[in-house]
Order: sequence, then C-alpha cells, then structure tokens
Amino acid sequence: MRSRLLQLSLCAVAIVIVCSPASAQEPTTLTGSVLSPAGVPVEAATIFIESLNLGVLSNAQGRFLLIVPASRRVGDARVEVRASQIGRASQAQTVTLQPGTQVIDFVLADDPLLLEAIVVTGVGLDIERQKLGVTINSVTSAEINLSNEVNLVSALAGKAPNVEVTSSSGDPGAGSYIRIRGANSLIGSNQPLFVVDGVPIDNSTNGIESTTAGTALTNRAADINPNDIESIEILKGAAAAAIYGSRAANGVVMVTTKRGRPGTNTIQYRNSFSWNTVSETVPLQRAFGQGLVNPANPTVNLSPNSSATWGPALAAGTPTYDHAEEIYQTGLVNDQFLTWSGGSESTDYYLSLGRLAQEGTIIGPQQYTRTTVRLRAGHSFRDDLRVTGNIAYTDGQGDFVQQGSNISGIQLGGLRTPPEFNNLPYLDASNGFHRSYRLKTPTSATGTRGYDNPFWIANEITNTAQVSRTFGNVGAQYTPFEWLEVNYTLGVDYSADERRTVFPKSSSDFPNGRLIRADLVNLQLDHNLVATASRTFNENIEGSFSLGQNLNHAEYRRYQVNGSTLILGTDQLDFAVDRVPDEYTETVRTDGYFGQATLDLYEQLFFTGALRYDGSNTFGQGDARFAYPKFSAAWDLTRYVESTPLSFAKARFAFGIAGKQPPIFSNVSSFVTGTITDGWLAPNGLETIYAGYDGVVSAGTLGNEDITPERTREWETGVDLAFLDNRLSLGFTYYNALTTDAILAVSTAPSTGFFSAYKNAGEFSNSGIELSATANIIESEMIGWDLNAQWARNQSCTRELAGSEEFSLTGFTGSTNSVVAPRTDRPDAYTACEFTKNGVTNYGYPLGVHYMDDFIRFGNGSLSDEGYDIDKKTTITGWNNGDVYLGDDGYPQYDPQSRVVGDANPDWTASFRNNIRIGDNLRISALLDVKSGGQTWNGTKGALYFFGTHADTEAYHGAGATRTFGQDYYTQFSYAGPGMNMAVPINQTWFRSNIGSTFTGPASQVIEKSGFVKLRDVSIAYTLRNQDWMSRIGFSTLDLQLVGRNLMTWTDYTGIDPESNLNGQTLGRGIDYFNNPQTRSWAVNFTLTR
Repeated sequence: MRSRLLQLSLCAVAIVIVCSPASAQEPTTLTGSVLSPAGVPVEAATIFIESLNLGVLSNAQGRFLLIVPASRRVGDARVEVRASQIGRASQAQTVTLQPGTQVIDFVLADDPLLLEAIVVTGVGLDIERQKLGVTINSVTSAEINLSNEVNLVSALAGKAPNVEVTSSSGDPGAGSYIRIRGANSLIGSNQPLFVVDGVPIDNSTNGIESTTAGTALTNRAADINPNDIESIEILKGAAAAAIYGSRAANGVVMVTTKRGRPGTNTIQYRNSFSWNTVSETVPLQRAFGQGLVNPANPTVNLSPNSSATWGPALAAGTPTYDHAEEIYQTGLVNDQFLTWSGGSESTDYYLSLGRLAQEGTIIGPQQYTRTTVRLRAGHSFRDDLRVTGNIAYTDGQGDFVQQGSNISGIQLGGLRTPPEFNNLPYLDASNGFHRSYRLKTPTSATGTRGYDNPFWIANEITNTAQVSRTFGNVGAQYTPFEWLEVNYTLGVDYSADERRTVFPKSSSDFPNGRLIRADLVNLQLDHNLVATASRTFNENIEGSFSLGQNLNHAEYRRYQVNGSTLILGTDQLDFAVDRVPDEYTETVRTDGYFGQATLDLYEQLFFTGALRYDGSNTFGQGDARFAYPKFSAAWDLTRYVESTPLSFAKARFAFGIAGKQPPIFSNVSSFVTGTITDGWLAPNGLETIYAGYDGVVSAGTLGNEDITPERTREWETGVDLAFLDNRLSLGFTYYNALTTDAILAVSTAPSTGFFSAYKNAGEFSNSGIELSATANIIESEMIGWDLNAQWARNQSCTRELAGSEEFSLTGFTGSTNSVVAPRTDRPDAYTACEFTKNGVTNYGYPLGVHYMDDFIRFGNGSLSDEGYDIDKKTTITGWNNGDVYLGDDGYPQYDPQSRVVGDANPDWTASFRNNIRIGDNLRISALLDVKSGGQTWNGTKGALYFFGTHADTEAYHGAGATRTFGQDYYTQFSYAGPGMNMAVPINQTWFRSNIGSTFTGPASQVIEKSGFVKLRDVSIAYTLRNQDWMSRIGFSTLDLQLVGRNLMTWTDYTGIDPESNLNGQTLGRGIDYFNNPQTRSWAVNFTLTR
C-alpha cells in the first residue's frame, strides 16, 4: 500500500514538473464587455495595456478579446487595463496576468466635455482637455460622416461656434470657405491654417480668370477624403494658435487621420449613393415677350429684337419655357471607400482606397471625380524608438461651367432669355451655328451672340482641371529616458494642377475664340523637431518643458498661355493666332524656434506658457524676427463643488499673440512686362515693346523694405461646467482681439511712379461670445436622447485705415463688399463700435460691409433733385436719419455717392443637434444650422428687373400699375419727404429709364436680409450584426444609413441661396450675381465591417 502511494506521489510530481513549463507558456486571454451606465453596449471602445503597448477595440456588442503572449508577462505581471472612447470617461482596472482566460468588464460614463481627450496643439505638443486654458473645438469622424459632405470644409458647417462655412455653389467640385471668429485682415482670404497629422498643407483656391466670372473653384483641402479623418481640432484664437507664430492669426484647423489599432485586422467597405437637386432657382415671369413698348400703348412692340423682355403680352396658347429650371437635372453621386487596418504590439497599419464620382445638376458634361489612396503605418523597433509614415495620393478631375458676371455665364444668359424663346436646339438645324435669343438665325460661325445660349455654354465651352497631389510625412519618436521624448517630423505637400479653358468661336465673351492653358504647381516642405522633458516633482506638482524648431518652404508656380483668335473647329494652342505667355513664381520660407512649458499644481491648477520666434523672407529688412508668446491658466474647481449638482467646474483664462505674414514681394518694388497706352495715341499708344521684345515697367504698388507681419493680440476667458453626473454640460467663452500693423496698399500720388504703397497702417478688432451646451436627456437600455446646442456672436470693427476712405474686397463698380474707415460725426445703422482716438470719438464699421450707391437719404446732407438740402428743408418734418427721401413727384431719387448700406456679417449664429438611439440598432440624428442677421446683395434680381424677366416685374409690364412707396411697394425702407403717401405709376419706364433697377439706379435697392435656418442634415441609421448571410461573405456588421442634406431652408432672402457668394473663397462676402445655385441631396449609404 505504501509503495503504491509512493508511486502515485512520484507520478503526480512528474506530471507537475512536466506540465509546469507548458502552463507557463500559455497566453493570458482577457475578455469581457464595455457598457454604458444604462447597460448599452459601447462599440469601438479602446481596451489598452499601455505598459505592454497592446490593445483591441470592442465590437458591436461591446465585447472584446485581448490576448497577452506569455513572453510579455514580466515580474508580478500586474498591469493596468484601461477602456476609453471619445465622449466617455475612461475606466482603468489593475489585473494580475495569469495563464488562461480572465474576465473584466467596464462601464464608461458620458464625458460631454471630453475632459480626458488628448488635444493636439502642435507637432509633438498635446495636452489633456481638462488642463486647457483656451477654447479648442473638436469634431469627430462620426459628426463628419453624418453630414455626408464630400468636401472636408463643408462638413464643418454648424459643428463649432463662431466657425463660419460657406459653399461657393452646388457645382461638382465647388470649393468651400471657412472663417473663424470673423475677419481681421485685408490680405489673403482670412482662412485658417490647415495642418494634417502635424504638417501644414495647402488649402488655396487659385483661379486663372476673374473672381467675379469664370467657374467655381476647388479649395485644395477638398483633396482630403473625409472618410479618412479621425478627428478635427479647431484652434480658434491667438492664445491657442500662437505656437504656429506668423501663420496663425486666422486660427488653425488640426486634422488627424485614422490609423490602425493593435488587435485583429479590420476590413471595412462603405458605399454611398446620392441624388442631388437644385435647392432654389430664380422666379421668372412667363406672360410677356421680348421687346420694348410704350406704356401708353403696350400692344405695339417698339423693339422686337431688344435684349429686354418688356414686350407685349404673349398671345394665349403661346408656348413658353421655364429658363430657370430647364438646364437642371438630378445629379448622381457615388462615393466608395475601402479600408484595411490593424496592428500588433509593435506595428500598426492603415490602408484606404476611395473613389468619388459626382455628376453635376446642370445638363451637360459637368462632373468631378476624386480618387484617393492613403497608407499610414508605424513600427516600434525598440521600446524607446518608434518610426511612423503617412502618405496620401489624390487624383482629382473636374469639368466646370461658366458663371457670374460673364456674358458667357450659364445663369446670366439663361435668366435673361424671353419666355417664348426655345433654347433648344442650341445649334441651328440648317448650319450648326450657335443660336441664342439675340441671334435666332445665325449665318456665321463667328461673332457675338449678345448672350450665349445656356445649353451651348454647358456643352461647348470647356473648363477642365486635373490635379495630382501627394502629401504626407515621416516621423520618429525617440524616448532615451523615461522623462525625455524627442519627436521629428518631415512633411511634404506637392500638387500639380492642369487647367484648360476653351471658348469656341461665337462665344459672346470671345467671339473669335479663346484658349487658356495653365499649370499650377504647389510645393510645401515642413521640418519639425521637438524635444519634451517631463517630471513629476511630487504627488502635487508636475510639469513639462518642450523646445522645438520648425522650417517651412512653400513654393507656388504658374505657367499659363492665353491664346486668342482660334481657327474654327480647333481647340489647341497651335491654332491660336495670338499667344500670350505668363509665368509666375513665388517662394516663402519661414523658420521658427519655439518653447512651451506646463505646470500642474495639486491636480487643479494648470498653467501653460509658450513662445515662438519666427523669421521669413517676406519680412522687411528692419526686423528679421518677431516673437509670438502665449499663456493660459485653468483652475479645476470640481473638488470644491462636490456637494452641489455640479459634477465638474473649470475656470480659464488665456492670452496670446499670433501673426500674419506680409504678402510675397511686398518688401520689394518689382517690375512687370506690359504695354502702356496714354489714351490719345491709339491704336499705337506709348509702348514698352521694341523690335518685338517686351520691355518692363514698375509694378503699380511700391514695396516697403520695412514691412512687418500683422499682429493679433487676443485674450479670452470662460468657464466649463457639468451637472448631474455629466448629464448636462455648459461652456462659456468671451474673447477680445486686436489686430495692429494691418497691411494696406495705400493710395499714393501717381507722380511717384506708383499708384499705391504697402504700409503697416490698419487696425481692426474682434470680440465675441461663444456658448455651448450638451444635454443627455434620456439614457436607458432601450432609448437614448442627446441634445447639443451652440450659440456665438462676433463683432468686428475697423479702427484705422491710414487715411483711406474704403478698400474694396469684392464686387463691381458702385456695388462692393468693402472695409470702410470709421466716421467721426455720428453713428449710423451699421457702425459696430465706438472708441476714442487722439481725443476724437470714432464710430467703426464691421469688416465686410456693403458700400454702394444709394437712394438720397436724410442725415447725409444730400441735395435733392429739386435743388435743396433735404436735412435743412424746414417744411419737411418727421424724418429720421437713413429715411429715403421721396421727392415732389412721389419717387425716390438717386444718390451717386457710395455709402455703407448693409452688412454681410451675421448678428449671431447657432446650431442644434439632436441624437436619438432606439435599442442597440437604430439611430436618428438631425442638425439645424442658424444664421441671424447679415445681408446679401441680390444683383441677379437687380439686373433682371432691367431686362424684365424677373417674376416681380410681371405686374408692371404693359401699362404697369399704381403703387405707393412704403405702403405697397419697396416696403423694406422707411421714407419721408413731400412725396409721402403719393401713388405713382410703376411700369417699364421705372425699370428701364428711371432708377428701378441696378443698371439704371442704386445698387442698394436689392440689399436683402440673408439670415436663415437650415435643416443641414438628417440621418437615420440601422445596424445589423452577425447575420448568417453576412458571415458567409466574411463580414460581421452592416450599417445602413439614409441621409438628407440641406433639405429645407427658411429665409427671407429671395435669391438662389442666402449662403451663396460670387467670389467663392475670397475675403469678400455677400455678393450674389448670377451665381450657380446650391443643392440638396438624399443619400443611401451602407457600410460592411469584418
């Protein structure tokens, strides 16, 4: 018996000895779930062991499986496992790793203030949001995808307070404009710097034609596929963006692209089908035909071939055509996107392929395609060395259509066409020549048509662009000591843009034909080296110190040839009789040194200070470098409010200075080639050409060798609060910014040899309030309801213009969007601020007011047509400043003096996002975008009044009608004068010969309110998981989504869209002149994931 026991004991010992090594080699499998407090599975949460650099994502059921190889278990094998997701508070658990399976579960509460999120503030510089003393708004990839926009900038509309986004039109490939906290400069477009994965990129919009004509242009940020974006941080003020120095006065948009995560490989395929339609068109009359009449005898057509449509009433049964609608179709869009991502403990990778095909809503070949490829990968060669690479390629091709102030523009000719004229066929059946309502039976292939047939414009005028772009970076992260980290990034952005525009013979702009061939090349190289030392002094004090250097080289080259007088039927430069070359090159080099220090005290006081020191070849010779400091402080008051409904409270303050570089060549006086004609010796004139060789002349603007960057000083303060366990959060910010040394091209006496000279002479201010609120109204396993709201107001003010009265930003003679000098006599309806300078009270206007000729008004010391000063006429009483004067005949009178008559800037903006979840599968979301105030010049309406095609003119054709100004006509103004309450005839004479249109009268009469409420997007999404048929094709999740974009607009504006702007991505705003319309869309999307 004893021997048997001994044998069994020896066997047991042997088994233990043999099995112990095998057991020691068994990996640890961590599994469990991630849920919300209401028990709802949290999908795509990150479960990560930082000490081992291992992690996975939770699946659609909130489940995860994380395998730790036995070789990674060291020491006592105690590790911290943390679950996190943006928008939720993270949770960490300490686990002792053992062979076999271990179960751990996490519950992640809401974190609407994103307190634990890491915010990128510069290359190699980041900080926890809880410690921020400045305002930085974050936009997630989910919010971007809800918009279903194909342009990254358009996707930001309504996503952050005081971030203004405007799409130039609904044309395929049309660009978008973004502005943060108003305008603060007269140079450039006032758009922010775009930084992608730590590298500045080009977001320019370069044209080869006039900004008031030509085609819609694509902004270069549209080359980024929105599906590739992980998150966007918007650095608004100088205090936040000062680390970018002389390039940061307009703010910074920091884009972070997606990357692979440690864990299993993930393949995702997304396909989106959209249907775009025009959201609004111009109303036209269809009762009266081409020609002119005498209102006293309106049945006789005095000029049947006139460009106008003030002819007799059309006979019953006469076919008419809707020229506002006939050129449009439903534009189809297909956007496909495929990704493959994953990683291991030392390597991560992300590969994406995207293809966008967008068909225009205008009949014809208009389209835009974009093919994108992105590869982002990283590898840790050692525990202290990690190398990353990120490269993207975009091929974009567009075919655009002429618009704007352009007699070959599709809207201008189409909307002026009489209703009885059929624009189809656009080619004469007998000879194939271009026909239009001004030349119904053409007999020649050359010569102007007056206004081009819109179908001929769409199908025969060529406007193509082809862009090839490569951008990305390589980087290394080296941690020689636990307390020291060194980051290096080298980035590149290269694009080649080939443009081709062909106006065939018989185009009204160029009757003999014209061809433009241009190559636009952008190159940007960026080097950034940052070293950061961190130290924890004790349990209450910790800090960091960073030093860095940045070198940036930005180069732009344009090679362009304009060919004219084409041989019939040809579209090559070889067949142009006259060819004029144009070559332009600019290079801007910037080098900067920067440092940043942070100090955290007692887990409640957080201080950040930084300084950037920049030099650039655009600076003048007097000062080679300029410093840009910033400082911020945040005080976490949470511990002091624990017994109150507050669950979090933070007060913050920040100050910073950021700059804007002078325009290239503003520090030198340059020369240009050209011909000067004195106006008396035509056709030869006084020329700088001799024996066929071009001469050179001084450029019109005198350089300034002492030019300095513009400087924007800004301070801001605010609070962030959360209540009821973070179910409700509120944010408040007030900011005040002053821009000095603003660069102006100030007029000079022509006797100096120049017409203007660059000076640091302007001064502008911006101040405003930003509010945000998030409410988790319902949170249960069956239903969830979140509401996000934002409200913002910005007030800009022009304080100094160096003695100049006005600087035009955009528009036409007599009707511009401008910057106007302060007045010292009195405020008016559009002055925005009051300040004292040199003992004199000044009243400043906002940047971007409408400056136009007007009706004679009281308060301006104007002389009436009767010959007296209306302000001093004692028999006229009861008037107020700004009232329109009505003369003895009952009509208003024309004032040729341009004045401020409107403001393109909104009074305030807001947005409201509703998110509803029903169960685990169904999600509904909607975004309302609001702009209150602001005005737009409806130049399209003003022109169509003159031509008689606008629907408003229908009641005044023929004999016309009797109206009383201020009562049943032109009720947008208030009136005074001897003609009050006098009924007067309104007919063709008022619009054609009097001052009732913008062609014959003041531009101001078509200034309209352009505030709006837009249903920006609506989304209904449903998720299917683990279906048998999905498993058979290798996928686990299917997301189905129905998206509506710009479905409804509520506005008083009568033009095509209150957001429309003729000048696209330029500083001038609020000009609508035969712009191409915006679009609304429905989309069906599906996403498969494995």
